Amino acid sequence: MADPQYTCAQCHEIRPTHERWKNSVHSEVSCVECHGTAVSNGFHSLKEKIGMVVSHFTKDVGNSDIKLTEKQRLDIMERCQTCHKAEYAKWQGGAHSTIYGNIFEDKVHNREEKPYWDCLRCHGMFYDGNIHDLMSLEGECESWRIKDPRQRKLPAIPCMACHQIHMEKGKIPNFKNSSESKIASPSIPKTAFYSRADKAHFRTDELADVKRYLGYKQIKVSQDPNAKLCYNCHSPNWQRQARTSDDRTPVGVHEGMSCLVCHDAHSNAASDSCAKCHDVSIDAYKFKPGSGCPNFLIKPFLNGQTPKP
Repeated sequence: MADPQYTCAQCHEIRPTHERWKNSVHSEVSCVECHGTAVSNGFHSLKEKIGMVVSHFTKDVGNSDIKLTEKQRLDIMERCQTCHKAEYAKWQGGAHSTIYGNIFEDKVHNREEKPYWDCLRCHGMFYDGNIHDLMSLEGECESWRIKDPRQRKLPAIPCMACHQIHMEKGKIPNFKNSSESKIASPSIPKTAFYSRADKAHFRTDELADVKRYLGYKQIKVSQDPNAKLCYNCHSPNWQRQARTSDDRTPVGVHEGMSCLVCHDAHSNAASDSCAKCHDVSIDAYKFKPGSGCPNFLIKPFLNGQTPKP
């Protein structure tokens, strides 16, 4: 297997990506294991690679970095399970494995809000076109549909919605000498937010802090980088009021907690969350699917009262 230093990295379009890969968590994994070869997907793959070569010699690409198509990303996602079997299986069983058809052809939701370009910010962030390329939106909402039947079955929130393949590897703890306190360097998170507008990933620990309010009162929000990733899609209305729109910010006695305290990182399941802190033999603390947080823990806070411990 050829060294990518003498293959992929020879093209200036690839060099920035190659440099990131060398310092990434996947630096011990060769390019072809994730990206495949020129003939991995038969004629389609060969045609694609030939197109890259033609573009290289016919276009002024400068030092620009290449961008993956949605199909390329989904092909890579299928290879993720080679090493990440447990995580992939959990993702498949969770809500984030939903397909385009479930999102964009949901007639109940479409009656409330017509699909528009910003839907692709969270659902279908790697789609290669715009909302009008994706959907036929003529007539009443009952007739709105995805134009390409093949697109309907594709995952709308794949692995790279939350992960960057060339994410910088975590630093080895840099302990000071024994005469000083032994404090390790901060670790680099395993998650990254993909901005469709910028067509780039951003480390979650570099995302801006968020603010949430209940009425005029600002509430405490977890600064866990992984939770910041969740906030970008599960966001409130323009007034940043907690629990509006698709916001899931914990309030009441759970104020300030990270999403991942209760939710599994890949399946999103929260069935065992109460048991982490509470005696679930007490009926009030038993997890009931679809019920969310027990009302007696939330309602007093929403009414301006102090919940009992």
